[in-house]
Amino acid sequence: MNKLIFPILLCTIGCIFPAKYGNPFDQKSTGGLFLSAFFNSSPFSCENRSNNKSLGSVDQVLLQCNRDLANIDAEYLAKSNQDIFSNVSFAKIDRDRLLVKFDPLTDDGQYELILSGVVSNVGETLANDKLPIIIDTKIPTVSLVGYIPITDYTFFSAHYWDFTTSEPLANFGPPILSGSLASSVILRSVQKINETTYRVYFEINFSSNNPGSLTLQFSNSKDNASNEVSNSLTVQFIGLVPGPKLHHGRSEFDAFQNSDGDVIAIYGFASSAEILRKGSSSFVLTNPSLPFISRGERGVMLDGKNLLITGGIQAPNPYALTSSYIFDTETTAFTPTGSMNGPRHLHNIVKLQDGKVIVLGGIREYDLDPMTPLAFFSLNTAEIYDPATGNFTELTSKMMTPRSFSCSVLLDDGRVFVIGGTDGIFAPKDTTEFYDPITQTFSWGPTLPVPVGVLKCMKLVDGNVLIYGAQLSNLNNSTMLYDRTRNQILTIANSKFRREWSIASELPDGGVLFYGGGYRYNTSEPSRVMEKLDYAKSNNFFDMGMARYSVSKHSGVKFSDGTLFFLGGEIGGMFHLETEYYGLSH
Repeated sequence: MNKLIFPILLCTIGCIFPAKYGNPFDQKSTGGLFLSAFFNSSPFSCENRSNNKSLGSVDQVLLQCNRDLANIDAEYLAKSNQDIFSNVSFAKIDRDRLLVKFDPLTDDGQYELILSGVVSNVGETLANDKLPIIIDTKIPTVSLVGYIPITDYTFFSAHYWDFTTSEPLANFGPPILSGSLASSVILRSVQKINETTYRVYFEINFSSNNPGSLTLQFSNSKDNASNEVSNSLTVQFIGLVPGPKLHHGRSEFDAFQNSDGDVIAIYGFASSAEILRKGSSSFVLTNPSLPFISRGERGVMLDGKNLLITGGIQAPNPYALTSSYIFDTETTAFTPTGSMNGPRHLHNIVKLQDGKVIVLGGIREYDLDPMTPLAFFSLNTAEIYDPATGNFTELTSKMMTPRSFSCSVLLDDGRVFVIGGTDGIFAPKDTTEFYDPITQTFSWGPTLPVPVGVLKCMKLVDGNVLIYGAQLSNLNNSTMLYDRTRNQILTIANSKFRREWSIASELPDGGVLFYGGGYRYNTSEPSRVMEKLDYAKSNNFFDMGMARYSVSKHSGVKFSDGTLFFLGGEIGGMFHLETEYYGLSH
């Protein structure tokens, strides 16, 4: 009888207090607190003993409890959790562990597992019957901010990279470098910008302008669940590679590309043509004796294979030519086509949107008067070449002013933009004009901030026009831009060096590379320094390292993969036969 007194007493005390689960040991009742404190020194609890490093989809949780468990009501527990977990089930394993299974959770976040029916073998319920579960199954990745996997040896500002992560990281360490240029980059420090952006400072020590690569591995970077970053980044660096030599020296000329990617070098003080076929390592001299033209001819690709050559002069004869020719870049056949209505050299030539070609201005002849040896007769006439008929038709409408040594470019709206030039003497103009092929008339365009002649112009990808490389520009280093949306010409930057007769080419990252060019024909050291215009960003010029030669009056083309190819020109007044690729490799 005495043996029953103690249990009866406990039961009587416990029943005095309300029990949420009809259980005198319920810790949420005053009686439960009293009895639990009497039997145990700590509350009844279960902890998550699953793998804290979540790799892949989470589909189960293992709970370790500090008491032996009573038989659980699996059906009740599953029903309590089905709003959050799909196909959830509960099972008691061993004496003090509980296994919870459910459909995999793929979204990271915090979930609550309801355990309100879990009871110890002495009748206790959990002190906290809602267990938070942190799910982190997504593997973090890292990418470069505002960056494409093609760059160059200049980093525009302080030397750092900004990296962005797909989720906040517990640790972001400097990446491990490998690749051909790894020894030339020294990482210095990491700065946390915000929860998902990190800045890595570095120094560079490039010994050449050769192309190369740099691979960045982020094995020192982990998220809050200790998941390592899963990706690496490989950065390709553009550089200079020597190309094949030309057979003949060429200066003040244009190189062309056909639809096959072949490069054609023709005329430019040499009455010959040579072709670098795509994939070949040498130029092939074709038709070495073309009709004699000293200089000032102009050409344009009519289609994927046929090149139109017009005008020029046969020095020392002061009179320009009217003849024109078709050069078939596939067969290398060179045949006469219709003659222009008037003699021209140093004129402009532009292919229109309908496939026809407009020829603008130029020099008719030089003044033979020994008292005015620098005078010449510029033209204000223009004519249209029709490839279908092979004939030239002079426009009845005249240009707004005579122009030679000018530059013209086809705009996206189909008009031709004619820029600067000279008129009878070596003095630059500050005027521009438009030709409208619909009305076949000319009209004034915006005024140039700086008068320019013997200049270059290039339509950029955004449709604006870059104006640069002027020989006659009042000793000004201005690089100008025609903004088509505002119909205005702005000086956007001054290059560090004078770049008369230079070549500008757009790079894959949107910048513009300036290669070669000299100061009033003095192709000394400054022309070896390549520069990059950080177009539409900072609009500043930055050094790009040294080219192999100080060259001017050269030409260049751009291959479909973004590689630039520079060829010919002059060095110190002598013809230059070398070529260079500027790209990832060649």
